[in-house]
Amino acid sequence: MAAKNDSQVRDWLIGVDVGGTFTDGVLLRPGEAPLIVKTPTNIADPVAGLMGCLDAIAESVEATKSELLARTIKLGYGTTQAANLIVEGKGAKVGFITTRGFKDTLIVAEIGRERIGMDLTSDRPPSLVQRSRIFEVRERVDASGREIAPLNMDDVKLAMDELASQGVEAVGVCFLWSFLNSDHEARVAAALKEYSDWFVSVSYDVAPLLGEYVRSATTALNARLGPPVQQHLLSVGKSLKSQGLEALPLVMTSAGGLLTMEDAANKPISLLSSGPAGGVLASKLLAERMGLSNVLCADMGGTTFDVSLITQGELALSERAQYAGQEVFTEAIDIVSIGAGGGSVGWVDHGMRLKVGPSSAGSDPGPACYGHGGTKATVTDANCQLGRLNPQGLAGGRLRLDTSSAERVLTDLGSELGLSAQETAEGIISIVDAAMSDAIRSQTVAKGLDPREYTLFAYGGAAPLHAASIAADLGISKVVVPLLAPVFSAYGIVASNIQHVLSKSRVVPITDTPTIADVFKELELNGLKALDLDNVKQENRMILRTAQLRFKGQMHSVNVNMPEGPIDAKLLEELGRRFIETYERLFGAGTSSASAGIEMVTLRVYAIGVTTVPQLDQSPLGQEEVAPSGSRKVWYRGSLIDVPTYSGPLQPGNKVHGPALLDYPGQTTWVPINTFVEVDQYQSLVITVN
Repeated sequence: MAAKNDSQVRDWLIGVDVGGTFTDGVLLRPGEAPLIVKTPTNIADPVAGLMGCLDAIAESVEATKSELLARTIKLGYGTTQAANLIVEGKGAKVGFITTRGFKDTLIVAEIGRERIGMDLTSDRPPSLVQRSRIFEVRERVDASGREIAPLNMDDVKLAMDELASQGVEAVGVCFLWSFLNSDHEARVAAALKEYSDWFVSVSYDVAPLLGEYVRSATTALNARLGPPVQQHLLSVGKSLKSQGLEALPLVMTSAGGLLTMEDAANKPISLLSSGPAGGVLASKLLAERMGLSNVLCADMGGTTFDVSLITQGELALSERAQYAGQEVFTEAIDIVSIGAGGGSVGWVDHGMRLKVGPSSAGSDPGPACYGHGGTKATVTDANCQLGRLNPQGLAGGRLRLDTSSAERVLTDLGSELGLSAQETAEGIISIVDAAMSDAIRSQTVAKGLDPREYTLFAYGGAAPLHAASIAADLGISKVVVPLLAPVFSAYGIVASNIQHVLSKSRVVPITDTPTIADVFKELELNGLKALDLDNVKQENRMILRTAQLRFKGQMHSVNVNMPEGPIDAKLLEELGRRFIETYERLFGAGTSSASAGIEMVTLRVYAIGVTTVPQLDQSPLGQEEVAPSGSRKVWYRGSLIDVPTYSGPLQPGNKVHGPALLDYPGQTTWVPINTFVEVDQYQSLVITVN
């Protein structure tokens, strides 16, 4: 059905997630089934890759790209560009300006605390900024935010002249205690922008938090990412507009909200987990509908396996992460990633042991079975060799499989170990399954959580093939494969709202009501100003507050949702009770120490602009029986068995006993022996693992 050529009718939603191997797209239309596409990611030209995905969506609805975009009311975009720049060691040439006496903050980092009892001669990651491009200026604010030495603009002028002579593209500015009084940084930022067209990153805007080194590293990394990410996002926005998109394109952040292209371009460090965050948000939406409070989110794509938790209905959040060997502040959904995807390459180490990943075949040439010239055996080739994948093709039949090439590369790899192609394939699957199970243990068992108390949500193009085996290994009894599993992150992106995260450190007793109230008021006003700039209507605005608290004398803090209402002594007393409950839930009953006193550490406000979001529709449950559409020979535990196959999507109420293979557009679900799957009212596959 062709799209209406009427720019006044805009009711379609598009989500696009650019991954390391595939670019996933989803189109949601009122009264129509969701439409999904997967196209190869164009690493060399991400804009062309995005447009290629939109072309595929338009072709599927028999429309031109301009007609598709003209009908679109919301387009959400997830990008791996910022993360890729870090992995590849790329970015802009950066200069840095800091308080006199602190030139070596980025050089020394936190070696004193990190390296106690370790070899101090071992290599460390290089500083984010060369020492020759770090400049000191005279200024000083004390720990109360009071100016005790004025800003010396002559020093600033000398620094700018030298930075210009060195040809820097971006400048970071971080002064001591500037998160308490940002006046000096603001004046330097204004001078920098007047002097040149540099990308300017200032700590009071990027990370107004306690911690001199981490704040400096965050500011510097944001500057390094700024020019390429800004160029990319503004190019995407311009291209979409020229192709007919009237809606404001939005970008997914690591914290699980959307920003305009302009806002995201100014704070690229907020995009480091852009795509994976969408899948976690989609999981939360579906889990709420299903009445599930504890969920393990497992996203296996072509390059990585990403794990995150939802515990008692709450997302796992973090404010610190390791990137480029440095610790940085970045509000984000807590996601752990390992190099275990469908494109992960099998290899033999010097000890003649079979290994898998972290290197990936990517989208070009990709796994050998894609028929694009791949010469290395991958996880996808192993699944193909074992018969788990439909030889008629992936991505709804768009990509036919070259089974002979898969067998050839597996035979070549196995010859180093004296294994057949089938034995090599089974070894690769066992290794990658064990690696994914260990990644989940690092987020559960290592933190005192029992994975058996969680439901495993498996999504991404590859996860449904491995989910039942991982669940069995961990003792998890239920697995959910969502209907939109192949593009679940893209769905979560378009199903999200605009969200600005504003933070500020204030280490004060929880009883200091005036200070806490004043800081929250400042953050909320700034959040509302941001929503003003986004043209969010008053009725579509929400303000949420959280606080990081700790017992006095402790180093680490715990994040707690603030109660609603005016900030007074009664509300803060309730916040203290919530903190103690959360603390003892995390660390065990009786571990709290209320007598030591409770301190506020970081105050955070989420300014949310509610946008048009898709709804999860329920369908009535029908009959249980469903006939297989065919069968495939599958290698399973050393022998060849005949496995019934089912062409999806199956209907709500259908029930299938393993062994079985469920071939859906974009993914195949493997249901082993002694396992069965039921289709629920949301058309999710609910697998019961014995």
